[in-house]
Amino acid sequence: MAVIKQRSYVSVITFVALIILQCEGREKFYRPDMPEQLCAIGLIDIDDTLNYAICDSSIKASSKKIFFEKSFQSDLSSSPDSLGGFSFRFSDGKEDLLTYHIDEPILYPEIEIPADLKAESARKFFFYAGERASPDISAECVVPDLPPELSLVSLKTWFDILDFYPKDECFNLNPSTGIHESTYTRRYAEIEFAFNNTDPESYYALFLIGSPKYYRNDIQGIGLGAPNFMNYGMTETNANGFFYTFKGGLTIQHYCQSLSVYSERTSCNSDTLNAYFFDGSKIPGGKCIIKMSTYWDNIKYIPSFIEYFRVRLMSIPKEAYLFYKSLYTYKMERDDPFGELININGNVVGGNGIIALCRSRDLIVYTGQTGGRFDPFF
Repeated sequence: MAVIKQRSYVSVITFVALIILQCEGREKFYRPDMPEQLCAIGLIDIDDTLNYAICDSSIKASSKKIFFEKSFQSDLSSSPDSLGGFSFRFSDGKEDLLTYHIDEPILYPEIEIPADLKAESARKFFFYAGERASPDISAECVVPDLPPELSLVSLKTWFDILDFYPKDECFNLNPSTGIHESTYTRRYAEIEFAFNNTDPESYYALFLIGSPKYYRNDIQGIGLGAPNFMNYGMTETNANGFFYTFKGGLTIQHYCQSLSVYSERTSCNSDTLNAYFFDGSKIPGGKCIIKMSTYWDNIKYIPSFIEYFRVRLMSIPKEAYLFYKSLYTYKMERDDPFGELININGNVVGGNGIIALCRSRDLIVYTGQTGGRFDPFF
């Protein structure tokens, strides 16, 4: 594991390096005065019923995972990353809903909360985890209220015909004809929607999901015809917020399809997924208006055919919002010795991170798309 040592003769920079621990991603910060700790991140959408089995591979997007790793605190780069004797327990305070234990060392374990978990708002749950070399951690979370209903204001779509670059060779082979295409079509969408926010103690994360026309909502629904998280841009909004990498909700949009006389193979690559976080109490007049934009290709993206979008508004607990805001603020201030001092803790007791159960509501937006892959006018 790479260890980043931050050293400076400026006392403020040294202080920042000592108080900050970021456990999102693979970046570690040197804190010689602190023991090793467990780090956990997971915002679990208990209302999500979709199966994101996009590719027949080990890469699997999920909105119900908790990710664990060790916060590496030593300057000895040979220190092990793995967790030994890792255990996990999820409880409602009366009984255990999920338990897990493994004696063998494991790198970066992931725990997926059961898809059939149902919980009403204001209900409390508890999480526990531990391993041999670190103190046990725990987290308590209260399920937030469902977010408000969303209403569509407008939808605008258009497309461009673009040329392939030589490096795109693995994308442009048409499996139906065996011919390498010289151009592809990129389709754009601009979605404007609104909702009324009456709860001053509300915090949200915003997602966009592309859903194809044909989708099997079961364990066998593997392939290119599955819904997929998509990245998007914020064109206009009155909800002041920020984009940050969302841990766990990876998107698989880029893939390489190769043909041979023996088989057809699709290799998928995961991409970083960003989400927009904002504080509901900062929405002027209590009415939120958002205009978001995205694009997808008729060859290179999954799914290439999008029958409709799901604009997903997810209610998150206050501590989850503050955790991601701290990560974002630190990213913005890290090169400024006079910037805001950040202490990234979350709700994990005995370690670092955030574990939270969340509620979501979707707005279905049909695209009007008629063509599929390799159709230049899709």
